[in-house]
This record gives sequence, C-alpha cells and structure tokens, in this order.
Amino acid sequence: MRSFLVSVFLIAFGVACVNCKPWKSKLAMSVKFKVCDESASYLAEVGTVTVEPCDKQPCTLRKGKNSTITISFTENKGVPAVNDTKAIVHGIVAGIPFPFDIDNDDGCKSGVKCPVKPGDPDTYTFTLPISSVYPSVDCVVKWQLKQTNKDRTKDGKEIFCIEIPVAVK
Repeated sequence: MRSFLVSVFLIAFGVACVNCKPWKSKLAMSVKFKVCDESASYLAEVGTVTVEPCDKQPCTLRKGKNSTITISFTENKGVPAVNDTKAIVHGIVAGIPFPFDIDNDDGCKSGVKCPVKPGDPDTYTFTLPISSVYPSVDCVVKWQLKQTNKDRTKDGKEIFCIEIPVAVK
C-alpha cells in the first residue's frame, strides 16, 4: 500500500511539474577546458571536467574554502595499461607556471581505477583547499595526470593535461 501511495505521489508530482523548469545546481558545473598541447600524444582523451562549487566560468575559487575538480577520461585504445599515476598541478599567472603542491598526487588514490585500461571510462577527483593566503588573481589551472614508475623516480607519459581558467577571490 505504501509503495502504491508513493507511486501515485510521484506521478502526480511529475504531472504537476510538466511545465516546471528543471532544477539546476549552482554548486557544480561542467566547464570548458583546453587540452594543454593539441599536438601532444596523450594516453587518454578527456570527456568532461566538473568544478564544484562553480556556477559560471571562469569558476571562482574562494579563499579559505575547498574546490573539487572531477575529470572524466578514457584511455586510448592500443595503449598499454597504466599501473601508477602522478598528478601535477600548476597555477599559471601572466604566462608563468607556479607549482602547486598537492597532498596526494597519486591518481590511483583519487578515484582512478588502476590499472587504467584502454577503452575503459575512468574518473579522477581531487578536492583542493584554497588557502586564505593566496593572492586574489585570475589565472589558469594546469592539471596533468602522468604515468610514472612505482618507485616514483621518473615521470612517464602524460595520461592527460588540461587547462581551465579560474578566479581566486
């Protein structure tokens, strides 16, 4: 009986909202991004990039708050599986890249299903604390995910590299 009433309620709600505007969260949005180097041979193709919170581009990263980036990608077919990954982040201001030290650079611990297999969709997610000591500035965030050795002594090929404009306030 309860499930019947719930079904009736949902049907009635759906009928009542036929002309309603769809609900849209202002907390996160898919953002336009640029591949770092169009001529480079990346191991994967990025599908979507989402930043939270963000309601318009460039996304505003609020000092003293956290921002989360989610990058959906698919490793290209014909590429060997990737067992170990490393994220590298830079803020680019006036064309000058400033490295951003992240506390966990292991993509395999940030949602990536390792080994990354060709043709399988995957997702990298990282929550970035925006320090209150950062200057208020418009910049470009460059986010790379690289293949690397297990001993972390040398970097390998880039899995992906994207750039997105942001404003730190």
